[in-house]
Amino acid sequence: MSDNILDYLEKFGDKTFERLPFGEVDALILSQFAYLKFDGLVPGPGESDSFITLKSIKKNTDFDRLFTDTRYEKVNRKLFALMVSGKRFGGLSLAHYVNIVDTKRDIQFSAVTYKLPGGTGFVAFRGTDENVVGWKEDFNLSIMDRIPGEKEAVGYLKTASGLLSGDFYVGGHSKGGLLSVYASSLVPDPIKKRIMNVYSFDGPAVREEFREKIGYGSIRDRIIKCVPQSSLVGMLFETDDIYSVVKSSGKGVGQHDPYTWVVKDIDLDHLKSLKKSAVIISSALRDWLSKIDMEDRARFIDIVFGVADACDSNDLVSMGVAPVKSMRQMIDGYEGMDDKEKEFLRTVINAFIRDTGVQAKSEARAEWSEFVEGVDKWIESVQGRIEEKQIRKKSTKRNKKIQSEGV
Repeated sequence: MSDNILDYLEKFGDKTFERLPFGEVDALILSQFAYLKFDGLVPGPGESDSFITLKSIKKNTDFDRLFTDTRYEKVNRKLFALMVSGKRFGGLSLAHYVNIVDTKRDIQFSAVTYKLPGGTGFVAFRGTDENVVGWKEDFNLSIMDRIPGEKEAVGYLKTASGLLSGDFYVGGHSKGGLLSVYASSLVPDPIKKRIMNVYSFDGPAVREEFREKIGYGSIRDRIIKCVPQSSLVGMLFETDDIYSVVKSSGKGVGQHDPYTWVVKDIDLDHLKSLKKSAVIISSALRDWLSKIDMEDRARFIDIVFGVADACDSNDLVSMGVAPVKSMRQMIDGYEGMDDKEKEFLRTVINAFIRDTGVQAKSEARAEWSEFVEGVDKWIESVQGRIEEKQIRKKSTKRNKKIQSEGV
């Protein structure tokens, strides 16, 4: 079985940064740690500039609140336990926690600032969490010059840097990686000069047409970007060659999970190149996007998330607790659309399937079989429930007609 970040902490968690210098695995750990729910446990802007230690968080009566994302509760609990019990991260302290979820602004943004034992700082941006609005914000990357989270990230980094003395790191996983690169590119030069490295772990790239505008070149040589061998998210809009490929024990889109990334001794296990399947899928996605203008992209996003808005729940955890109810509500949302919206949605999705089918050879489908089969099963389930609902409606109408004729 391959080692991951938890195994790394078990082996090296008692080595101080003086004995084992800070590296990319440490940055990945801190990026994953940013997904924990620090609400009410770590002070936010205006509350206090004091840093709270991990040990004090562990003693807090609301400690269990950290792990409310039940999808990763078990591994996140182990991550915390290993960090707080070792010399390497046991003295870690946190401050300036921000967590914004606003459906009106289409934003899910969260960040936290760490002080490592010894005083070195690390500003961590959270990636997309369980809130549906965060996924919509990700989709908006394809249509907006700047998503709301990018604006928040710049302001956050400016403020957080003032809480830290000396040089510091910036990093994040998924959207958090994108925000790290974007914000580091745009902060004033005095702050930018203090940034040692910017870590992006499978984060989408800043779109090429905006790189000159945001000063990407001034930070490029300090960007450390890692993607798994079947990366999809991290290859979005990627046209630069600065990324390195990391081995993952997961399959298909499951490789996006940092807990699947393989650690070899004290470093991530790097590979020479992406899987051919990832190249094919990424190319198909780029071709598909290139054929859809901005207006139609925006329309597609609004329609897709309009269906999701039909659910009582607005996060993936709640949807997972009651999946049948959530699916029925989404089906109701789809059926409530007018015929033009339904036809537009089908046309766009079918175009993606067609383009992918042309490029996706047997190797790509084999590598992504788990994902493809999951999508197929979901589509079959949705279609089955729609047909079942239509049959019930016809049956009800027939029974009413029989009853009325009998009377």
